[in-house]
Amino acid sequence: MGTWSTAGFGNDEALDWLAELQEADDALAFIRETLDSGSTEGTVAAAEVLALHAGHGSADAHPDAVDWCAGKAAPPTDLRHAAADALQAILDDPDADGHDTWAELGEDDEDYLAWLANLKSLQVRLRG
Repeated sequence: MGTWSTAGFGNDEALDWLAELQEADDALAFIRETLDSGSTEGTVAAAEVLALHAGHGSADAHPDAVDWCAGKAAPPTDLRHAAADALQAILDDPDADGHDTWAELGEDDEDYLAWLANLKSLQVRLRG
């Protein structure tokens, strides 16, 4: 997997997930399945889309995600809260994918801290 950024769509797996979302017949069901799957990168991508879709996107939102969200009704609050809870599960589990990607550089590494901060910021935007 190629990872180049701590942003939600800063890796190949998240971009692949976005392409699958764009093709999904039932986007909300696809997002729910993703949140239930335990996939770190998929969960982060789904959370980014939900926050963006609810009007709480990040300044560096991926343009394809912005385009996909345009004109769609805001997602249900319970789905946004489920995404925030899924992010908390990732934060609480040091063995979750993502931690190893960034933590292997050392817990004090600025990229790992930026990744953690991004997840926490995303949680706030989901609950906003």
